[in-house]
Amino acid sequence: AAFVAGTGVDALAVAVGSSHKMTTRDAALDEVLIAAIHRAVDVPLVLHGSSGVSDDGLRAAIAAGMTKINVATQLNKAFTGAVRDALEADPALVDQRRYLGAGRDAMAAETARLLTVISG
Repeated sequence: AAFVAGTGVDALAVAVGSSHKMTTRDAALDEVLIAAIHRAVDVPLVLHGSSGVSDDGLRAAIAAGMTKINVATQLNKAFTGAVRDALEADPALVDQRRYLGAGRDAMAAETARLLTVISG
């Protein structure tokens, strides 16, 4: 609370059990701490490393007061995995429009799925 008051930040990223660039979804968040921070400050809370949190963990974090959920690594994993699959399925493939499209479609699908998770 003192940090928020002293700095005037618009949002607060807090360390509650996840970290940037997690590629496994096994982070255990401290929901009690999230709720306590949420009660103590009047700015939105930001969760970095959300890609390392399970769907149920994300729902619990939001219920505890987390507002901004960052999932870039999860989307990057979906994109890259689809590109790899396309290239492995057709080793002669050289037209990036064909394999990047697969990545884009996978990212769009994962974005839609995650939106259902975080929007309740």
